[in-house]
Amino acid sequence: MLKVSNETKVGILTAVSIALLFLGFNLLKGKSLFSTSKTIYAVYTQVNGLQPSNGVQVNGLVVGNVANLDVMNKNAGKILVTLRITKKIDIPRNSVARITSDLLGSKTVQIDFGNANDYLKDGDTVYAAVDGSITDALKEQLSPLVNKLEVTLGSVDSVLLTVNSIFDPNTKGNLREAIANLNTTMGNFSKTSASLNRMLDPKTGSVSATMSNLESFSGNLKNNNEKITGILANAEKTTSALANGQLDKTLLELQQMATRLNETLGKLNSTDGSLGLLMNDKKVYNNLQYSLGNLNKLLEDLRVNPKRYVHFSLFGKKSKAQPLPSDTAKAQ
Repeated sequence: MLKVSNETKVGILTAVSIALLFLGFNLLKGKSLFSTSKTIYAVYTQVNGLQPSNGVQVNGLVVGNVANLDVMNKNAGKILVTLRITKKIDIPRNSVARITSDLLGSKTVQIDFGNANDYLKDGDTVYAAVDGSITDALKEQLSPLVNKLEVTLGSVDSVLLTVNSIFDPNTKGNLREAIANLNTTMGNFSKTSASLNRMLDPKTGSVSATMSNLESFSGNLKNNNEKITGILANAEKTTSALANGQLDKTLLELQQMATRLNETLGKLNSTDGSLGLLMNDKKVYNNLQYSLGNLNKLLEDLRVNPKRYVHFSLFGKKSKAQPLPSDTAKAQ
């Protein structure tokens, strides 16, 4: 039996370890040792944190991975990215390899197919582009908002300066008084609202009592409906009787009576007739006044000197005539 020395065993174990280490390293880098692949290149000015083994996608499908990143000059102005395509696909020559990132920050090379009929071969270079990061997108979206906010803050500052200039101590005092008056008004409104609530209370409110009275009144109307109907019927009969009676004849007689009365008053106002002469002739009035005056004097003389008209004396002696009081008053 062949005896293997310890040195040989150590050498074989070391070779196997190195091979396994090489295979594991390539697997971690995304290289497949047992499948055919195609390598293409892309040159970027910046890669936004792209790392080896990041995926290469076409329309959301992973078709390969990033094999390596190399600096092409000392200032890292250009970075050569090696893309290993493991799927058997044809990539048009005018396609674009675009570095994108998702919300979690994972980087991916997205290949956007062109429309060329010529396709990339192993070792060719594809056009490169880089999408802006989420931070850049947020900055781009927030930049107009920041500008508007600055303008708004400037306007607010101007308004505050204007308000401070307007609200001098007197104005502030007036404003405090207005607020105090408003508070008083609100308190009065609260009292009014409480009074209104008491008025609308379904048990003790005046509105409830009024509605109860109205309900009683409507009930009485309902109970006396027949009586009201009878009264209306009697009124209708009365108006019918007046309409069907001799109302027109009575009105004609009243009109004729008024005409005769007007004629009589016209005669009284004229000198036609004794009554008209008595009322309108001044001479007749004066004569009548004169006759009444003499009659008054005669009656007065009869009262003062009755013996002048009636002679009755036991001794037959005549009394002396007395002057009339009215003549004495006139003489004075």
